[in-house]
Amino acid sequence: MEWNRTKTIFIIVFLILDIFLAFQYFDKRRINQFPILEKSTLQEDMKADHISYGNLSKESSKGSSISAQKRIFKESEIKSLKGQKPKPLMNMSKGDPVTEIKMEFDKPIALPKTDIKTKAREIVNQEIIDGSKYKFWKIDKAQNQIIFFQTYNGNYIFQDRQNNANNEMGEVVLYFNDKNEVVSYKQSMLQEIKEVKTENLISAVGAVEALYYPDYLKKYSKIKSAELGYFTQYPLASAQIFVPVWRIEIQRKTDDKTIHEEFIVDARDGAVLQTQEKKEKS
Repeated sequence: MEWNRTKTIFIIVFLILDIFLAFQYFDKRRINQFPILEKSTLQEDMKADHISYGNLSKESSKGSSISAQKRIFKESEIKSLKGQKPKPLMNMSKGDPVTEIKMEFDKPIALPKTDIKTKAREIVNQEIIDGSKYKFWKIDKAQNQIIFFQTYNGNYIFQDRQNNANNEMGEVVLYFNDKNEVVSYKQSMLQEIKEVKTENLISAVGAVEALYYPDYLKKYSKIKSAELGYFTQYPLASAQIFVPVWRIEIQRKTDDKTIHEEFIVDARDGAVLQTQEKKEKS
């Protein structure tokens, strides 16, 4: 009987001692960890790595994913286009749905030596079906192309130009020759665009920060632009779902090269959906 009482007393004493020691341990750990809370912020880390992003917005917003269908061009509307005809490779006689048209002009259209963008915009507006739905993207002199992307609510619907099989989703590409004349083009379009789900979106600065800790951003990187738009990673046969994204353009220099990088960042959660790099001799 006395032994049982003694054993109970020992258990209680050791329990109290364990609680006391645990309290001391966690209190000491809290005190020792306090300086960690004073560590440099993410922005200071980026500054130390000489990464600059100018006056990009830090404001978050709301945005929606969108759904869309590939437009099927009717033979009658293709034949109604004046001063142009389908390219020989474009065969409409099989009766298959035409989701991309490839046309050539009867007479080449001269481009000016300066302000090519304005003339290209004019060609798209006047010569192409629903040309006002497209917005100038860039001039690719290496490929002799002037590229326009379709937009929704003023934002680009970015195309996966790394995968040629998936390009029929809302773009116009003008092709020009060595005489600086537009000779042909291809066109695809999205229709029945609908907003699917409204969500909170990260800011432009948030998208840049999402590239930093995974080490996509190297030292001495300069953020050239951050543009909100839409992008799809998983194209389907006819229907498409496009999520809101930030397209981040970056430039950095090494000893002998200027490196241009492009990132597509999911504006909902900061996931990196696509990367692209181009190097030029300095």
